[in-house]
Amino acid sequence: MIWRRLLAIAVLQVAAGGAHACLFATSTPPEGWYQWASALLAADVTEIGKDQQKPVDVITARVVESFKGPAAAHATVTVRVPSRHWASCKLERPVVGARVLVAINPNSDAMLVPLSASYAALLRAHKAKQR
Repeated sequence: MIWRRLLAIAVLQVAAGGAHACLFATSTPPEGWYQWASALLAADVTEIGKDQQKPVDVITARVVESFKGPAAAHATVTVRVPSRHWASCKLERPVVGARVLVAINPNSDAMLVPLSASYAALLRAHKAKQR
């Protein structure tokens, strides 16, 4: 299973592309996420840690829904996010239990942003249009 292999290997690095990445992460409509990502996942944060050797937050989350890509419900994904990402992008660092959107592109770059119920509904609607 390619998805399990991806998740097993995945300690994913958030693209640290400065202001452009922040604008993308905070203002992109569902169509933009679908174009950028090969996998779009709704996930609940289960653990937040720090890399002891780098200024990186290590966020582990349980996948609850796949919007794009292989079905991965109940899988676990770990994403590595530069600690400066939250302040640079004016995002709150997620807390355990928070629902987030995890987007992974074909290069295995990842983005993690808060996911509201209304935005999840927009992603589902876009997914339905794609079928």
